[in-house]
Amino acid sequence: MKKILVTLFFCCVIITNSYSQDQAGVFSLAGNVNYGTKVESLGLGLRAQLGFTDNLRGSAEYKYYIDRHNLSAWGVNTDGHYVFGVAETVSLYPIAGINFTRWTYDPGRSNGIGDKYSNNRIGVNLGFGGQVLIADNSFIQIEAKEALIKNYSQFTLSVGFMYQF
Repeated sequence: MKKILVTLFFCCVIITNSYSQDQAGVFSLAGNVNYGTKVESLGLGLRAQLGFTDNLRGSAEYKYYIDRHNLSAWGVNTDGHYVFGVAETVSLYPIAGINFTRWTYDPGRSNGIGDKYSNNRIGVNLGFGGQVLIADNSFIQIEAKEALIKNYSQFTLSVGFMYQF
């Protein structure tokens, strides 16, 4: 999976056109649905993004994964995006950042036996995303990233709706 993400990133850098992104000072909010491979569950997320330069923006995100197999998780991500246009309505961006996650295992939910325990972890995010304009200031965002976390690394796919202010 990591090889695919790196290959996609370099292909997109090579085909970058000069479409203006104008991210500087742009604030946006997004809601998304996620799937994490380690927790094997759907999750919901909220994201805020702020553009620092024409192509560089930062994002802060909260994700909660629904309990499955007695395992639940939530996390906070802080990522950087370098946004570049490949068409007037399509932009792509590599993702790099850090995450803080809390994983909770509670075997007592299914059989009433066993102790609940939780682990907090800090990790690194690496991935790639894209957004497609659907209306004035409204976008569909799709992201694929690997969260590299000790004993809890997982690949995450998310799809969401973003509105720029």
